[in-house]
Amino acid sequence: MLLICSYYMIGKSVNSTTISGIFCAGGESKFGFLCDTIVMWCISVPLGLFSAFVIKLPVIAVYFILSLDELIKLPAVYIHYKKYRWVKNLTMKEEI
Repeated sequence: MLLICSYYMIGKSVNSTTISGIFCAGGESKFGFLCDTIVMWCISVPLGLFSAFVIKLPVIAVYFILSLDELIKLPAVYIHYKKYRWVKNLTMKEEI
């Protein structure tokens, strides 16, 4: 479980820095909310429930499946970062 946690922390640190730091500083916090909500409640939790109670996988396998949420988000976060749509003008310009 510690090995799984160590790989999980790599994805978590990249995603947290990008979503909570870069995107929010650029004026886009909605993407982080949508990304976290969709991946957690539509993918990770249903897969975890299915693997634990239907397939009856061992605890270590269920923990691995539940830890995949950060790795699932990683490509979406990277693609969104490279498109630069998250950069918004946060300053108030006065038109003369």
